[in-house]
Amino acid sequence: MSYFEVRQNSLTTLGDGATPPIPMVRMGIPVLLNKWDYFALAGRMFTASQVTIGTAVTGGTADAGGIVLTEPSWRFQVPTGTTVFPHRLNISFAAAAGTINEAALVSCTSTYTSGGTAIVTPLNIRQDTPSATALTVLSGTTTPIVEGALTNVRIHWQWSMPLAFAAAKGEETINQIWDDLRPIVGPCNILLFTGGSTAPTFYATFEWAEVPTASVKAG
Repeated sequence: MSYFEVRQNSLTTLGDGATPPIPMVRMGIPVLLNKWDYFALAGRMFTASQVTIGTAVTGGTADAGGIVLTEPSWRFQVPTGTTVFPHRLNISFAAAAGTINEAALVSCTSTYTSGGTAIVTPLNIRQDTPSATALTVLSGTTTPIVEGALTNVRIHWQWSMPLAFAAAKGEETINQIWDDLRPIVGPCNILLFTGGSTAPTFYATFEWAEVPTASVKAG
């Protein structure tokens, strides 16, 4: 016996005055899922991590200022017609020596110059993979990414530990969750920076929702 009838095959674009259908059980009670549940069930959430579980990747070139703005650790290129909503960023530092360690996630309209290697292809959260990502992802672990000057920068998250710390202190793991929808509209880039007075090594996972811009465009 079926108790639920949920019809949600794709995101819709509705004109003024139109009312979207509400998924509900047959007795008329709405199905209460949050927006991230809907994105995941619709096959529009993706995840990217380092290539091998348990093998840390190297952050940006070390300098006295920590982060080098022309050398992101990871680079996500968002094409025209795609909007990204970041949801979760997890970073666990394996080694972060020295007296300054920093990280940041930004979106901007910079230009790729050279370097970088493909990391594990970002995977759909759903194991049956109903759709593939539209993003192109590079890691600067093996060959450093060389990025042009950052323009139209939006800082979505930043972290700094301006002192030496040990793993026993528990400050080396970061789990940043965005519950609000932060539209990152292509064409643009999402850049993850890590740096320190000594180049850190880290494990990371980035999760996001990805939708056609036409479905979320205002007006």
